[in-house]
Amino acid sequence: MTYSTVLITHVVNDAVIEGFIPALLKSRHVPDSQLIIITDDKEAHMDALIATPLGAQISILECDVFNPLAIIDTLNNYHILPNLVFSNSDHLQAATAVVAEFFHLPSKDWRHCLVFKDKYLMRTQLHSAYLYQAGYQLLSAKDLHLENLSISFPLVAKPKQGVASMDVQLCMNKNELLSYCQSFWQSKTLPILVESYVAGRLITLETLGDGERLVAVGGFEVTLTEPPHFVELDAVWNTPLCVQYRERCLAILQDIGVGLGVCHSEFIIAPTGEVHLVEINYRSIGDGREFLLHDMAHYPWFDTIVRLHQGVSIAELEAEFGSLAISTHARIHYIVTPQSGTIRSAPTSFKKQTQQSVIIHQPLKKQHQTIHITHSNKDYLSRLLAYSDCANTMNDVLSDAIASLQWQFES
Repeated sequence: MTYSTVLITHVVNDAVIEGFIPALLKSRHVPDSQLIIITDDKEAHMDALIATPLGAQISILECDVFNPLAIIDTLNNYHILPNLVFSNSDHLQAATAVVAEFFHLPSKDWRHCLVFKDKYLMRTQLHSAYLYQAGYQLLSAKDLHLENLSISFPLVAKPKQGVASMDVQLCMNKNELLSYCQSFWQSKTLPILVESYVAGRLITLETLGDGERLVAVGGFEVTLTEPPHFVELDAVWNTPLCVQYRERCLAILQDIGVGLGVCHSEFIIAPTGEVHLVEINYRSIGDGREFLLHDMAHYPWFDTIVRLHQGVSIAELEAEFGSLAISTHARIHYIVTPQSGTIRSAPTSFKKQTQQSVIIHQPLKKQHQTIHITHSNKDYLSRLLAYSDCANTMNDVLSDAIASLQWQFES
């Protein structure tokens, strides 16, 4: 048997390639053991890794990563005995948990992983624990005429197992919901969750846990586009609202079973002060904010998450680093395309550092690339990350940077 670190992944993304793969290589119990990537898209991951200096230390195996039995079978067929099993994929947490548990390694509860990913199951669990008061209902294609709709308008419609803001829409009346359903079910057969629209301010909570103890790292207050769509435009770290509701949000997550590793959760704070849990993503925050946290933190973000999956306790990490809460002022701003079309010219990446602040511009689309508006985070042209010891300085440098960026499209 070969002892190996195992990463289970579906889609190639920056967090895995630039964040977790270096951390996993660093964390290996046996220095000359390999990192094994299990994926259902071997070619894409080979292309992504071929240019990196880490590629020679990695083996890639292909199987159906949504089936934990297929993953276990693949590892056994190659005589691989994992000493760590990890995934940062939304969709693969349950499968990863089953595999880790099979090999007697630190693991999340696969039932919680399954429930958190399924928006309907999560609301059902919250409702049964008296933690969810809004109305909600599941619709399938057979409900196309909405004859049994029991939720009052306005309501929000979204895929039962969607990600980010993809296909999420506010519907003010039955005609708008009918149009949404007809459009969605033309290309997909997935059930749709509809729930009462809760107005308020959106915050996130980022947590780390060792399976026994859960701690809050901090959170973002998020600015969204105007409805009917909900695309994130801007996020500010640890605003007074985030701090005020941190412990209440943390208590909700503890009550429903968030435990091992990192978790990114979203809450709406209603004008009445009611806390409404919107979504649990049982992995690290995305859209570039994981790298912002890595730069801000007084400890290595990706390495720390991996160490929790090796069985290191929160107490051990606190003994090494002190509190895991991150107190730096930070903000991330997304440039959203104003139109569909082909990019004629685009600004370049940059990183500017002064005594008080750091600002980073990361283009997400390239010159000559064609964009079709989706009303989701796929519409981002670029992102700006800023952090500083002074909030006013951070906002000033960010405003100047935003004003300097110019994008041109072919007509």
